[in-house]
Amino acid sequence: MSMPTRLFDPDSALDRLLAGHRPTPELPPGARPRLSAAETAFLDTLRAWCADDALAAHVEASAQLPDRLLVELDELGAFRITIPRQYGGLGFSDACLLGALGVLSAAHSTLCEVVAAHQVVGAVRPLVMFGTEEQRSRYLPQLLHSASAFALNEAGLGYGIGPLSTTAWFDADNDCYRVSGTKTWITNATIASHAVVLVDLAHTPTSAGGITALLISSDDAGVVRGPHSSFAGLRGLPNGQLHFDDARIPADRAIGSTGEGIDVVLACLAACRAALPVACLATVTTCLENASAWAREERQTTRNLSTNPQIQAHLADLTTTALIANAVTWFALEPSCSTLDAEAAKVIVSELAAHATDVVLQVVGGRGYETAASALLRSEPPSHIERIWRDTRITRIFDSSTEMLKDLIAQPVADAPKLQHLAPSAVSADATPPTPAVSEPWIAELSASLHESLASGPEDLQRRAVAVDCALALYAAHCLDHYRSHLGEDVAPTTAAWNVALDELCTQAEVHLRRLDDAPSRVARADLAAELTSGAINRTVAFTLPLAEIGATK
Repeated sequence: MSMPTRLFDPDSALDRLLAGHRPTPELPPGARPRLSAAETAFLDTLRAWCADDALAAHVEASAQLPDRLLVELDELGAFRITIPRQYGGLGFSDACLLGALGVLSAAHSTLCEVVAAHQVVGAVRPLVMFGTEEQRSRYLPQLLHSASAFALNEAGLGYGIGPLSTTAWFDADNDCYRVSGTKTWITNATIASHAVVLVDLAHTPTSAGGITALLISSDDAGVVRGPHSSFAGLRGLPNGQLHFDDARIPADRAIGSTGEGIDVVLACLAACRAALPVACLATVTTCLENASAWAREERQTTRNLSTNPQIQAHLADLTTTALIANAVTWFALEPSCSTLDAEAAKVIVSELAAHATDVVLQVVGGRGYETAASALLRSEPPSHIERIWRDTRITRIFDSSTEMLKDLIAQPVADAPKLQHLAPSAVSADATPPTPAVSEPWIAELSASLHESLASGPEDLQRRAVAVDCALALYAAHCLDHYRSHLGEDVAPTTAAWNVALDELCTQAEVHLRRLDDAPSRVARADLAAELTSGAINRTVAFTLPLAEIGATK
């Protein structure tokens, strides 16, 4: 079977790095949206609400987000941020929505997830983007005060978007779709008034069928919500199953054209790519603030712990991690950012957030590992590090996992054009990489080496997997260099963090380049994985022998 391929994107900084060229440094002037006075006031009000120290404790103590908090979110306008004004919403921009998600995430990740699941991927966005005017006029006013959901996941769906077991057929006699199946791990499923549900529509003489998006109400006959799903993190998340037992959904509830539900999925996932780095950046910032506060505590300075070289290494690590996360998120929020670059940002910032939570937990120690509720019982100031550590782990998995997105990026580019033959608007007329306005020539040099090494074995899956890691390090460096220039820190830097972070990314890229040429190591790892999956490794003998020997000495 041939390896999947994808098209070269001339607007993608990541694709240009994989092609061996430094991306053009210029960004469209004045393209970034600015918040209106009303949007700024809304975020200030939301920030004041989130400042309540007891808010996180209320969420943590509940199996599902308390009704009182849902009412307060509604009163704040959190469920209607982007719903256009003509339908009763606030009519605010996506930039304002992202700002709200960052504020909510800093207070508690579950609050962010509930609002994001409603307006980033829930019923709101599909109706605005794909619904008819009649559908928007009828259903958007019903979504002003309560959460909605987006139902794609199924227990057996697994990796990527595969065959759906939730099926539907069109009942012409009753002018409705008959839906059967179960959707699993659906955020807001247990509280949603409406959900956009992806079904596999049967082929009929009047319809080609295929993946179709249907707007389903929780009140529709044959729709059952629950049971509630609970996880290691995201306490209080209203997540669960949606079960459809021959549910009859009116024909006018199809969102977009029948058979084109994948377009709805991709549009929602694209919105997630922007939202998740914002939420993860809030996590990284919180980790840095916690570590900084810990280092300044009198009991730490008295014991000289903050000057310990091991602790200093952790604090420096958190500083550069936060700087890189800021730069990548800033780059991804550029309106002209390509889909591939946004996917790369999701990978990078979610991995950085998980790393930051682990580092801050190690720095703070036992106090960070203890729950806030436990600390309060001892009349100690509560720490939220344990909660943030739990909550952040899922970000590397949902909205497409790190591995899934890396596999997508790793696919060979089908018929990639030579850069010098691209349109002048996309690249300079000659084959020479454009002269960067920023000051890190090693990015272009290493990207050229990456392209050369990758070209020597383009069908080698292991080689491509390593190449993606190298490209992501170069992409992060490119974002950081841009961000530094944007802030004027390239001329008179106010912190050594810029150079330290760029040096670290350079080292990462060089390490990955060396791995690209280490074929025996790649083969050995693949063989080892094959041994495990085939059962060739005898776990009883290989991994219990030391314990058996200890037992024999007694």
